[in-house]
Amino acid sequence: MRWQRWSRLYKAASFIRLSEKQKWQLVSGNRYYVIRDDSSIIAFVAGQKSLAESGYKIIGAHTDSPGLRIKPHALHKSGEILRIGVEVYGGPILATFTNRDLSFAGRVSYRTEAGEIKTQLLCFEQSLLRLPNLAIHMNRKVNEDGLKLNKQTELPLIFAMSSKEQVPDQAFTDLLVTQCQVPAAQILSWEFNVYDTQKGAFWGAKQEFYADSQLDNLASCHAGLMALL
Repeated sequence: MRWQRWSRLYKAASFIRLSEKQKWQLVSGNRYYVIRDDSSIIAFVAGQKSLAESGYKIIGAHTDSPGLRIKPHALHKSGEILRIGVEVYGGPILATFTNRDLSFAGRVSYRTEAGEIKTQLLCFEQSLLRLPNLAIHMNRKVNEDGLKLNKQTELPLIFAMSSKEQVPDQAFTDLLVTQCQVPAAQILSWEFNVYDTQKGAFWGAKQEFYADSQLDNLASCHAGLMALL
């Protein structure tokens, strides 16, 4: 969804959106941008000098961060609890995910009644998931040895109470259908990342500090965006 906000900034700065399905007719000095797969945005200014004379000036950054991604067959029962299986993406500090109000966001691919394949972005803003940390009397050495989570048995996130009649995969599909208003039979696949629902905030005696997730990546993207604009 972030690229949609950036697209508005580019348009306001006289950037022209291009399509990869069409042949480009570029004009020296004009500004252009293209969006690929609803996940990457590439903007550039067509130079007025030859490449041999001026070359390229390129800046690149990414908005993804190490974290947790929901597995294809997400839900499974653990006693009377439904838990969502996740896989580690990159090199996150897993302990920072414990006792947080977590949710997930991403996109769903589906086939329309006309047979066309489309993608819809989804973001669940309410807290849906949690990775609980054990009380100290159940993990006496956590302060000395650090928190260690078994990725297969302890990392799956708590999602809901289960019932004997409930089919885990169906429960997850029902959640997607409610959110995206697409019939279950038309959903082809999806891709979701887990995120912390806590908003960024200023802090400190004079509010001189700022705390938020993914700051390293987003700061680089913001700097590149502002420089180009």
